[in-house]
Amino acid sequence: DMPKFSTGALAISRRDGRVAHTLGRTFWVGSTSKGPTAIESLQFRTGEDISATMMRRARCLHVARYSMDATSNIQMLAEEQSFGNAETSMSSQPHREELLRLWSWVERVESLCLDDFDVSDKGNIWPAKGLIDAGVWRLLRFDISSEDSDHLSDVTTYSDSLSCNTYDSPARRFALIACGWTGRMHALNDVIAECEALCEFERSAALAVWHSDIGAAVDALQRGADAVRFHSDGTSQTASGSVSLRYAETLQLAAMCIAGYSGSGSGSSSVVWRKACSSLLEREDFNDGESQKTRIAYLRSICTFLINIGLDGGLDKVLYDKRLSLCDRVAFACRFLERSELKSYLTNCIKRCNDSGYLEGLVITGINKRGIEILQSYLDQTGDVQSTALISSRVILPIDWVSERLICSEWLDSYRTLLNTWQMWQSRAMFDVDRAELLRRLKGKQAEEMLGQSNRGGYYPGRRGHNPGRGRQPPAPKQREPEICLPAIPAQLDARCNYCSTSLSGLRRQEGIANQWLSRLKPVLNCCPQCRKPLPRCAICLLSLGCLNPYMELKRERGRGPRIGAGLTPADDLSSLANLPFAEWFTWCMRCKHGGHAHHIVGWFAEHDVCPVSGCDCNCQFDGIKKLNRPALNKQTLDMNQEPTT
Repeated sequence: DMPKFSTGALAISRRDGRVAHTLGRTFWVGSTSKGPTAIESLQFRTGEDISATMMRRARCLHVARYSMDATSNIQMLAEEQSFGNAETSMSSQPHREELLRLWSWVERVESLCLDDFDVSDKGNIWPAKGLIDAGVWRLLRFDISSEDSDHLSDVTTYSDSLSCNTYDSPARRFALIACGWTGRMHALNDVIAECEALCEFERSAALAVWHSDIGAAVDALQRGADAVRFHSDGTSQTASGSVSLRYAETLQLAAMCIAGYSGSGSGSSSVVWRKACSSLLEREDFNDGESQKTRIAYLRSICTFLINIGLDGGLDKVLYDKRLSLCDRVAFACRFLERSELKSYLTNCIKRCNDSGYLEGLVITGINKRGIEILQSYLDQTGDVQSTALISSRVILPIDWVSERLICSEWLDSYRTLLNTWQMWQSRAMFDVDRAELLRRLKGKQAEEMLGQSNRGGYYPGRRGHNPGRGRQPPAPKQREPEICLPAIPAQLDARCNYCSTSLSGLRRQEGIANQWLSRLKPVLNCCPQCRKPLPRCAICLLSLGCLNPYMELKRERGRGPRIGAGLTPADDLSSLANLPFAEWFTWCMRCKHGGHAHHIVGWFAEHDVCPVSGCDCNCQFDGIKKLNRPALNKQTLDMNQEPTT
């Protein structure tokens, strides 16, 4: 008899996501490239698990990969977004778009922080030093007491074209630059050109309207309609072609409606215009289209804003429209809300972002304590430890932030462990190298400031030199970070002599008789520089392994002359003076302790699996770890690399 209900063991592999199920003597193993648990696919799939997304993004198969390079991340996420818009709805991956906006903010802010550039025609210098203090909240100086904020008073200006008040101040201009609303010299045309280069004509028109330029908005929508018609040529008979032509008509109608705006008065012409604009918002084209949800949201926000100007709460429909970018909504608030209302709105936004894990909230907070709380909430909502590790690794937190430093360290260790579990050692190594290089640049900039070589001026009044008699002085040449010798990263592992236990990697200065003896030898020694006993032999060529002659290394270093900051390294530590080529390095197995020259070991394991020493069956190449067999992934990679035949 067969039981009516049977249960069996179910397991999921941490390495490749496969599902294994047993029932009686039958054993089933799932696929790594198909099904809801597959994480080996090279292409985006609808409803894929976050582990599949992280693995695909971390692979080093494309020029654009998810790494410490913000530009590369923007390119990769833009490619994902375009593929998702073509094949699926944006609701299947709702966090991809906010990640794209966040990395755009990171790239924009970091370029400003590294350049010390004048961001206006009044000589005001970008005040933030990094992502920690580049949030809009800090740029608007809401972190200081009200007694110290008297010099931050806003200038109120009445806009004749919009028939409403706008607010301006140096702090608000910094916030607009951080949100991407204006360029470094407040050039709106440059920002509009960037939007249209990405085919974001609707956002371009919205920015023009919110900057009181109705004519530029009309021109942008007309260019958008022409671009849609141009791309739909030859496809007008298909369903997609008819949709494109209908959307071009929608853009043209929106341009005509915006061009008819004549102010927020109560005259008959204004009443007629409001009715026409309201009827336009009721059209089906303004309420459907999942793939064009964001574009339509900007069109609706333009009309909604113009209809509700001057009404109580008329700006709320734009401020709380979640379909719009948070950067644009915050910049909108900086332009149209007075200071007390702006502070209340930003406080509400921070709370909402923290509760929902909305990652774009870092634009307001920066990567400070509240920003780390938002990152933690995002991780709890999505499980995307990859993004949290990459973002938190871009800052050096203060020493007294003990809890935050511990949290970021756990994210970093979890992501590195995940890559090691997937045996993606190349991706993990490249992440470590890129992270170390970024931290070195940040520390180099900190060293410049500590040595008094930075030309960064005060926050306010913002004039260089603060000498009105001489006028603005040209910036003095700065010492860049390659000229500063930072402390070398301490060795994680030492090779020691088998006889005297002297470290061979952390070479030390030799004195007296040993120094005289070493001065007569070659730069590479075949024996210990301390006890003169022979070093182990290579398991392949059977020649003695070599180490550097510390006397020759020190002599070569002295010939180079002094370096800036050389005193940061201990005087007797010569571990950073290595001139031994990689081919002559020696490596060994941590399990059986056998080894040899690096290039010999690499050549051996290219054709063998076990240790080269006779009688040793150690699988040194993976140190006891079984290499994953990924036939599905290998086949997809082969198909991508094959050249088309003619």
